[in-house]
Amino acid sequence: MAAGSSAPELATVIIGVFFAKDDIGVSGVIGSAVFNIMFVISVCALCAGTVCTLNWFPLCRDCFWYALSILVMLFVICNDLISWFESLFMLLVYVAYCVSLHYNDRVEKWANTLPLPCKPATPDEEAHLVTYRTLAEDPNNPNAQQQQQYPDMQGNGEGGQPPAPGAAAPGAPAAPGQAGPQYYKPKEPTGDEVSPLERPVNASQLEMARWAAVYPIHYMCRLTTPDCRLEQYRRWYPFTFVISMIWISFYSYIMVWMITIIGSTLYIPDTVMGLTFVAAGVSVPDALSSLAVVKEGYGDMAVSNAVGSNVFDILVCLGLPWFMQTALIAPGSHVNVYSKGLTYSTLSLLSTVVFLVVATHMNGWKLDKKYGVILMLWYLFFISFASLYELNVFGDLNPPECESYY
Repeated sequence: MAAGSSAPELATVIIGVFFAKDDIGVSGVIGSAVFNIMFVISVCALCAGTVCTLNWFPLCRDCFWYALSILVMLFVICNDLISWFESLFMLLVYVAYCVSLHYNDRVEKWANTLPLPCKPATPDEEAHLVTYRTLAEDPNNPNAQQQQQYPDMQGNGEGGQPPAPGAAAPGAPAAPGQAGPQYYKPKEPTGDEVSPLERPVNASQLEMARWAAVYPIHYMCRLTTPDCRLEQYRRWYPFTFVISMIWISFYSYIMVWMITIIGSTLYIPDTVMGLTFVAAGVSVPDALSSLAVVKEGYGDMAVSNAVGSNVFDILVCLGLPWFMQTALIAPGSHVNVYSKGLTYSTLSLLSTVVFLVVATHMNGWKLDKKYGVILMLWYLFFISFASLYELNVFGDLNPPECESYY
């Protein structure tokens, strides 16, 4: 989930490395990291509609790897030059992160034996990786009547909701004839779905204008991308994935180009535009996916998606394009990092990790509106200071812009 929603960040860094040849991709990843861990979680807390209780282990696990990713990134960009072995090291750290997720259950059982101060005073429970099941009818569940399939966080991802009738309790052996957890299957398309290509009926002028503005995008995507939910296209998913990545890259290129032109016109450095507008633009999938699951009561999944996507952004979205440039396209070359303010911004990212864990612990490991307001204020504080760094308010950190003929 985190890797899939980070596709725009990967496309943006590729554009910054191979086409723009500036720091807009790096600053976009840094800004996106702050946006995900503060703004996205803040919006989830404000829009959840209920108080979600978080499990301590998934958050601490993801924050540990996120902090390690920040330290690796800081080590790589501190000398303003990225070589092939440094980018390869970033990719290897991500492989180690994936291996640790494979042994998640063992690590969690070992961590539960440690007298850690961050552990809340709640009964022991296992926070496995995210699995999925079908919600059965439950009079206490307002969404049960929809008979849809929603994610299940084994180990209290449901914010205290009781398990579905007939479902095994967390940690209990599977019932005879039950082959472990039931994984998510996408909802089958029905004939009642309204196509975005159809002209809306009885719509206001604003809605008509919005429909007309996005009609070309919907039309081209429908024309070129097979719908894998349909039976005749079930085996076309690799082609659908490739086409989706092409469209994401195309739209990301348009976004980066437009933001670069706007920043150049207004004499705003690319790094400031990357920390703010590019970061917010490429983080929309992360925000929407986290918001969708937190409204169903799965706070652990929403937070893990927001933090886990940062690990992917830093180690893969930066490491992979850098490795391709320095090892495959131009072996022995280096990728330059021009702004020294990015080093300070990266170092400041560690404060967001500490602040998130401390704020969550002080709030009793709950997602509520007070928690959301605190994270939102910290996000605004961080992004303001990071932008001031790039604007050379605290010293000559960012070199002057080159002359442009745009």
